[in-house]
Amino acid sequence: MSFASDIQATTLTDTGTAVARRSRLAGVNVIATSTAGTLTFRDGGATGTVKLTYNTPASAGAYDLLIPDNGIVFETNMHVTFSDNTNVTSVVVLYVG
Repeated sequence: MSFASDIQATTLTDTGTAVARRSRLAGVNVIATSTAGTLTFRDGGATGTVKLTYNTPASAGAYDLLIPDNGIVFETNMHVTFSDNTNVTSVVVLYVG
């Protein structure tokens, strides 16, 4: 993975905007509970275009997802929706931009 800029990180513990400007998703670290869940990454807010749906396993632990190459571009902003706060404790979003 090669980027022209430094990777930054932000942590969410609930549904919300991870990055409020144009950015590229480089990776995700999820702290999951023992119940399966879903994280939905959207460009343009809570009703924006779905760019990534990440299904968490029904197994407690930390899980990483690294996005290859230049990542996934979000033109407006990066919004993350938790399917249910009992499925995911927190998510660290790694991004460029």
